[in-house]
Amino acid sequence: MNKYIKALVTTGVTAGLLLGGVSVANAAQEKTQTEKAPQKPYYSYKGVFNFKDNKALKDKYLYQALAADNFKYEGLQVGKSTKADADKALGKDLKAVSSENGISFYKKGDVILGFDKTDKLVDLVLLVDKVKDNEKDIKAHVNKEGFYDAGATQVSFFPGDNILINAKERVTE
Repeated sequence: MNKYIKALVTTGVTAGLLLGGVSVANAAQEKTQTEKAPQKPYYSYKGVFNFKDNKALKDKYLYQALAADNFKYEGLQVGKSTKADADKALGKDLKAVSSENGISFYKKGDVILGFDKTDKLVDLVLLVDKVKDNEKDIKAHVNKEGFYDAGATQVSFFPGDNILINAKERVTE
């Protein structure tokens, strides 16, 4: 009988320790998940931007991401991506259009990219002139100045024409 009691006690203690350990591990995991910083708004766009029925300009998350420095076009982010990243994402057939103050500008479709002397993406121009109701949609989401001063970028809105995203840090002539 002593053998059976010892086996039951051992099993009970082992099960208790095991369940207690799992509970502590779950509690610790829940605590770390709740203590994480809130996620910054983000928006990632792929494909042609400047077309009549593009609904992106109606989406509040686009504007929140632009204001939070967390917008990507084809995986490219102003201030973080490089010319090599752009060649990989958009192809090496980017058309050189001009160079000004040490910034080299390239065009792909209706998007213009500017790279500084270190080949960092410092300008991104999204043309919106073909997007239906672009002026109304932009004005519905953007303050009267039509400008966001985000952390590493500045975003200017030109309804009827374009959205310009500039990196604050750039290497020029």
